[in-house]
Amino acid sequence: MKKQLLYVTAFNENGILVKANDAEKTNRYYCPICKNELILRKSGKVGKGSKRPHFAHYHLTENCTPEGVLHYSFKKMLLEKIKENIRNKTVMNMIWKCNYCHKKHEGNLLKKVFDVKDEYDMNICRPDIALFNEKGNVFVVIEIVVTHKPDDNAIDYYKANNIILIQINLDSEDNLENIDEKLNNPSIVDFCFNPKCPNCGNYKIKKELVVLDKKCYKCGRPMKICYISSNNGSNGFEKPSEFNEKEINFAKSKGVLLEMRYSKTANEKYLANTCPNCKAFVGDWFLYDNYILENIYEKNIPKYDMGYYCDECNK
Repeated sequence: MKKQLLYVTAFNENGILVKANDAEKTNRYYCPICKNELILRKSGKVGKGSKRPHFAHYHLTENCTPEGVLHYSFKKMLLEKIKENIRNKTVMNMIWKCNYCHKKHEGNLLKKVFDVKDEYDMNICRPDIALFNEKGNVFVVIEIVVTHKPDDNAIDYYKANNIILIQINLDSEDNLENIDEKLNNPSIVDFCFNPKCPNCGNYKIKKELVVLDKKCYKCGRPMKICYISSNNGSNGFEKPSEFNEKEINFAKSKGVLLEMRYSKTANEKYLANTCPNCKAFVGDWFLYDNYILENIYEKNIPKYDMGYYCDECNK
């Protein structure tokens, strides 16, 4: 069961954002959203049935919600943290699983950042936080999501203008206590370190030729078996029958024998890994099931860089 969200931050009389844990009952507090005065509820009791410290409205307005306050508070705290790191020239690292190449990336958020603003008007949209480069252009935006994700128009605008979208999803007031962790491990980062295709603008996929030293299933003599790994999700493997001429020649230069063989199962001829001794071959189905899957997590297999490939343009 999802924990109920409470109002856990408020402005004090000096306009400073304060957490309920740090608030004192002798002071006055105001809602960050509707600006109405709040009551501090802080009993000091813990355990079953007791509520954590929080604020409550004397009179709750229709459009004011704890979700809105959580969103606002996280944004303001993150904004101040980024400003401080820009002033001090401190690294702010992020780690994310790439949706394009499916690898884990790591980078410094502030590597090219010279300024930061919240709710910056970009005509089409107003991102929660916008990061500016030395030319004064927005090149990274941070969207904080509690209930509403960025709309499609905003996402399309970011992509069309090569603006990197970082999305941070929130689900609890506890997120206000671990802002660094949420930024270090964002929910979505729409960026890959692979180069973009000049034709379609999509990120290219890195291809590697994998060469396995195995024994022929028929004669038991040594034979080399190859395939191409592209880390492109479930379609991230290419069999020799899918190789281009350059890839075929490179595989042969690594000692792999590739020949056209007839498959009774498929009732067709295709290029396949072939034993140099007895000419037995590894069919497409057996290659995937008995070799690719078996070695998918093996780290010490020889792999050769075959450059980058655009899955959209097929080149």
